[in-house]
Amino acid sequence: MSRARRVLLRVDPFLQIGLVIALAETYRLLRRLLPTDWPQAIANAQHVERLERVTHIGWEQGIQSWFLQFPELVKGMNWFYLSSHFFVTGAFFVWLYWRNREGFSIFRDGFLLATAIALVIHWRYPTAPPRLANMNIKDTIDLYSGVNIGGPHHERFANPVAAVPSLHAGWALALGVGIVLYARNLLVRAVGVLYPAAVLLTIVVTGNHFIFDAVAGALVMAVGFAATAPFRVAAREPVYARSQ
Repeated sequence: MSRARRVLLRVDPFLQIGLVIALAETYRLLRRLLPTDWPQAIANAQHVERLERVTHIGWEQGIQSWFLQFPELVKGMNWFYLSSHFFVTGAFFVWLYWRNREGFSIFRDGFLLATAIALVIHWRYPTAPPRLANMNIKDTIDLYSGVNIGGPHHERFANPVAAVPSLHAGWALALGVGIVLYARNLLVRAVGVLYPAAVLLTIVVTGNHFIFDAVAGALVMAVGFAATAPFRVAAREPVYARSQ
């Protein structure tokens, strides 16, 4: 093995994880830079609410009302919402790189494309979260901590009208699938099942997403992974086979 290849193998983990971090930060920056059309975002949120009524999945208010009976639990869910999204995703990619390099590449590429698709939807279909759409849904993070994580006066820190699709839900579902696929320990696999469910419940209870947003997030992730699959197959195919 050449010296250059040995050096490349040593630095590859840092390059790959650095790439994932850079992509996540780029997503956060680009999402903040998207224009915030509040009238359109609220109108789109109302469209989502009507769609949920038609499809009988408009359970957000009932779910939140039940959980508000337990303030300490809701405070814990607030903390989970604020801290888990990027931290858990980053930890997953570090673990997956160590566990299965091919799996890491599959999930890196799927995440990249799905996140790019989500950014386009955020731009073309700005949607306010339930807590900001005049729907009698409380902002539990503001209610219990006094922290406003998104509103008309906080647009330079976050894009508050990027509810559809929910990448909290989409990323969490993809992480859960990855953990179930590549973990060997049954308890770790159980985490892969429970984590997406916990994220879905949290984004609804905190008033940050409709259930429809989570469904849209799952669909976007599915498209991202499906669209990158042919390129992975082509990359594994021997050169002589492609020429035949």
